[in-house]
Amino acid sequence: MATLFDQAKLMARELQDSDEFKQLSTALAKVRADQEANSAFHDFQVAQKEIQELQSKGEEPKPEQIQRWQNTAQKAQQLKPIKDLSVVEQNLNNMLGEVNKIITAPLNELYLNN
Repeated sequence: MATLFDQAKLMARELQDSDEFKQLSTALAKVRADQEANSAFHDFQVAQKEIQELQSKGEEPKPEQIQRWQNTAQKAQQLKPIKDLSVVEQNLNNMLGEVNKIITAPLNELYLNN
């Protein structure tokens, strides 16, 4: 198993060296450098975390919590640095999805062939 974990660590380093990761780092730095975008991004993260914590406990968020999350998301998405970050995040997510398909292909084959 050590080999599998060694490969995972190697993949993590490869991820950090990828263009997608570098673009994400740059886009995030631009958000943090823009006071309005950084504040909106922070507010969105706080509202999102609040809802996720409730859901993880099996609780439903209150309508005003959902409304606050939606309002912060809408405000954040209007700011160019955050729009740009979202595009870069999506590109990285797509790449990771493809990597995940490759890694889990043997599992899919195992279940489909039995």
